[in-house]
Amino acid sequence: MDASPTPGGAGRPRGDDHRERILDALGDPAARRILLMLNEAPHSAQELLADRAIPQSTLYRKLHELEELGLVGVQRTAITADGKRVDLYRSLLEELRVELQGPSLRIQVRFRDLAAERLRDLWHTMRSEARR
Repeated sequence: MDASPTPGGAGRPRGDDHRERILDALGDPAARRILLMLNEAPHSAQELLADRAIPQSTLYRKLHELEELGLVGVQRTAITADGKRVDLYRSLLEELRVELQGPSLRIQVRFRDLAAERLRDLWHTMRSEARR
C-alpha cells in the first residue's frame, strides 16, 4: 500500500491501520453519502440532515469518524440569522484511488486545499459586494 499524504500536503506516511479505516469508511453507505454530498459543496450538519437519508445520531458519529480520518473538515463557520454558530463541512478529498496490485491494495489520495477555497470564496464575495 502507498503511504497516504496528510491533508495540507504534509506528506507524512500513515500506517496500515489508517488505510484500513479509510477502506472501512468507504464501505459504509452513510459515510459514502456524506463524503459525496460534501464533495460537491460545503454543508452544515442541518443541511445534511435535511436529505433525510441519514439519521441524526449516525450523521454526527460519521462526521466525527470522517474528521478523525482526515477525510472531512470544517471549511468555514457561519452565523445564522438567529445568531447561532454553524460549521460548514467539506470533503477534504480531491481525488481518492484504490487499486488492486498483485496481492495488495494501494490507496492514493490527493487532498483539497480548503484555505485556497476559502480565499477564492472571499474574493468572489468581495467582488460581488463591490459591484453593488
